[in-house]
Amino acid sequence: MNNPDKIRNLRRLLQKWGESNIINYPWRYNENPYFVLVSEFMLHRTQVKQVIPIYSEFVKAYPTLKKLANAPDNQIKKILSPLGLQWRITSMVKALKELWRRYKEIPTDFEQLIETPGIGNYIAGATICFSLNQKQTLVDTNTVRVSARIAGLSLEGEARRKAEVISIIEKFCDPIEPRKYYYSMIDLAHSLCLPKTPVCSKCPLLSIPCKFGSQIPELG
Repeated sequence: MNNPDKIRNLRRLLQKWGESNIINYPWRYNENPYFVLVSEFMLHRTQVKQVIPIYSEFVKAYPTLKKLANAPDNQIKKILSPLGLQWRITSMVKALKELWRRYKEIPTDFEQLIETPGIGNYIAGATICFSLNQKQTLVDTNTVRVSARIAGLSLEGEARRKAEVISIIEKFCDPIEPRKYYYSMIDLAHSLCLPKTPVCSKCPLLSIPCKFGSQIPELG
């Protein structure tokens, strides 16, 4: 979909839906990049409902990067242990302490973030986008599924690595309100645009039309 008017309409419809459907998780609409980065580490391969209590306990114990940097690793990991994935916990603690060593803060420069071991493109981009409301190309399971379905692109294989999928995610993103745009898209993916049983009849984007939804017989 390359029509600028249709893309603007997509952004408008998605964010209008988001106004009453975005879930206000404790890390959302937070302009502190430390809290955003912590939440993105925790959310990696972990369900939101599992993250909420651990995130709340973690930021209460370590409200600043400085306090975390001065804490023993085993003490930090004890709070994080219910998340599972020990390698992820170790990587998170090492990355946060390395950022303190290098910058004494969480940088909001993409290159500075991704050159830190343990921080990849998505976590770096999400930290910047969600703390600064700055446009980034966020490629994850949710943005890939929704964007590819709208554009009629294949989700077969490693869709998130396909140049055409990455390009459409970048093209669709609202440059004015990227944070609200992505929050809306992520929550749409969790509630309606599901992997196996999408609820297309309730999708706010069906009128664009979404090429995936319009192919379903009872809706097309």
